[in-house]
Amino acid sequence: MKNRINILLIALAWAFGGWLTSCSDDEGGAATAVLGTTDNLEFPVTEAVPAIISIASDGDWHVDTPDWISVTPSSGFAGTTDVTVTVSNNERDGVADLPRKYTLNFMGERKGSIFALTVRQEGDKFRDIQPSSIADVDAMEEESALQFKNLPVLAQTGKGFVGTDGKDFVYVTGDAAQARAGQVIDMLGTKMVNSAGLTEVKCDQLTDVKGGTVPDVTAVDITENIDSYKATKRTLVKATGIYDGTKLVISGKKTGISVVDNAVDCNMGKYAGHILTITGVYSGTASPVVNVIATSVEDLGLNEIIYCMTDFDNWWAAFADWKGSGANEEKELDCIACDNINCYLPNLTTPKKDGVSTADIVKEKGWTVKGSSTFQKMYLRLGATDKQGSITTPKMPDLGDGTEGVKVSFEWCPWRDKTPADGKAYDPVQVIVVVNKGGVETQFPVPTLDLAPGASLKWYPVEIELKGVALDKNTTVTIRPADDQCLPNFTNKGYFRFFINKIKVFKPGN
Repeated sequence: MKNRINILLIALAWAFGGWLTSCSDDEGGAATAVLGTTDNLEFPVTEAVPAIISIASDGDWHVDTPDWISVTPSSGFAGTTDVTVTVSNNERDGVADLPRKYTLNFMGERKGSIFALTVRQEGDKFRDIQPSSIADVDAMEEESALQFKNLPVLAQTGKGFVGTDGKDFVYVTGDAAQARAGQVIDMLGTKMVNSAGLTEVKCDQLTDVKGGTVPDVTAVDITENIDSYKATKRTLVKATGIYDGTKLVISGKKTGISVVDNAVDCNMGKYAGHILTITGVYSGTASPVVNVIATSVEDLGLNEIIYCMTDFDNWWAAFADWKGSGANEEKELDCIACDNINCYLPNLTTPKKDGVSTADIVKEKGWTVKGSSTFQKMYLRLGATDKQGSITTPKMPDLGDGTEGVKVSFEWCPWRDKTPADGKAYDPVQVIVVVNKGGVETQFPVPTLDLAPGASLKWYPVEIELKGVALDKNTTVTIRPADDQCLPNFTNKGYFRFFINKIKVFKPGN
């Protein structure tokens, strides 16, 4: 405890010019700064052991308490003071009462000097609980206890279920959320809020499960207005487009549909390349997607067969807001978006989340990245300085034996040093697609780009048909600079770097 007090005093002395040196009350004067050794205390329902914390201040302080909390002493002077926090038993009629929470404010003369200590005491949060409607729950504060009675279940999902009263919708998750579509349930739960500010209920206990009727609700078709669609509560929506294996892509629209959870009978993995109408409960907008919990899927037929594709957005979503250190600490992680190559370009193997790097993720997905390459928020840069890079697909079992008419598509952009205002020329990289079938390589050149020096960074889409090659299950596809720009040939020495994203090997539907 003494070490903690000393650290606290040193920090406070540094912050206020080093004049906090005495514990004497002779100096007088209300505190302008108050600190404590912890800002949170939790106690059991009964037989709670008093807690001791240290308060450090540069002047006189005091604290006011409710009737169930006692702080001794409740006032002090400049320096440090050990205070004891005690709570009374939290019972009513001999059993646990509702949980209690209060914020103690240790304060001097002004608002800026307050040290806030939150005190919580356990209890029965469902005591005296009354049934609520979905609309009632939407209006509650986060962490409020709630009860549903006779809630129809619209769909069982991978993470829980969707309930509806015919007008409003609720998404229920948690280990206890085991209800199936068509059931009517009673439950106790806790209101939570997702990142979009929408209600998400944690199921604490199912208290009754029975058969019943689920109300019919008509979904709102947001296909045409998806680019501007937002809602303040859970609604049933639907949209039609092409499912690329990760999201629903809608022709002519910037925004797609991302399925964040789905009904257990909606196996989204089998729909890659299909035209779908996805119906689901709105779960927030996070450009460039509207998130939904899919309750049903209508398959309108095959648009294309997808044999292999990258999904960098999701593969390293944990790295999207990655920050470096030192000079890289505040840099962007998206050269294309900020149109400035003076951003953070970490090596694939260096930054790690829970011991996993982006290089580990790429390898786990079966892809191979060679050469000096770096990652960005949702794409790759292949090559660095005069060391060139490449990316190779895994083998694709669904190609079978002798599949023709296959295409490769991706987005790319050559590297350009400096900002647009500096007028730096782009790297004169000649990108090629290399098909390797049984050790025999066939090359397909990517059309070159005639970009003016200093032109803005942006994505350039490519689609190449692999004509004259019958692919099989052992075929791989590599995207890299041309032979004379790569080792071991590398006769055309120079810098041949480029960004790449959204790689897909596919066969269009009939």
